[in-house]
Amino acid sequence: MALSDDLSGSQLSRLVLRLGLGINMLMHGLVRIPKLPAFVAKSNAGFADTLLPEFLTTGFLYVLPFAELTCGLLILLGGQFSKWGYALGGLLIAALLFGTTLKEDWATAGTQTIYVIAFAYALRTIESSRRR
Repeated sequence: MALSDDLSGSQLSRLVLRLGLGINMLMHGLVRIPKLPAFVAKSNAGFADTLLPEFLTTGFLYVLPFAELTCGLLILLGGQFSKWGYALGGLLIAALLFGTTLKEDWATAGTQTIYVIAFAYALRTIESSRRR
């Protein structure tokens, strides 16, 4: 019997969403951590012309990869962990959207909005799967 025979379409869609978002967030963190100072310096430069003080953006950028990694791990673990991973991911994206819109980087803001929708949908599917 194939995996798809054992799972409903709804269950498969939740699995695909969980794996996709989990791997995406995990890898965002994993690839940035080894080159953290370079990531922070490059990203921080983009905020020089915004009202955000450098110490605030620097602090956030040093924490961001670890939060992304944690988010991805929580999502991939599944169950109640994924709920908290999706919530953390949504909060991270909200913070990123704040900075991105301050920079008036509307293309990136559009991409980040897709993440907001994905995290919100993922949280909604957790609740709908429990009602069955």
